[in-house]
Amino acid sequence: MEVWMKELGLTMNLHELGATEEMLHGIANGTIIMEGGYKVLNHDEVLEILKNSL
Repeated sequence: MEVWMKELGLTMNLHELGATEEMLHGIANGTIIMEGGYKVLNHDEVLEILKNSL
């Protein structure tokens, strides 16, 4: 599936979008935390997901 997605020109991680580790706090701060999903994430959890997405 990853090969197919790359053939479509889709990005597979934040690094491919030009994001750097220095930008992650700003991205996390700009994230709107929504309720009603599986789990409400806090800022630290969002930041950890972003770090894993580099």
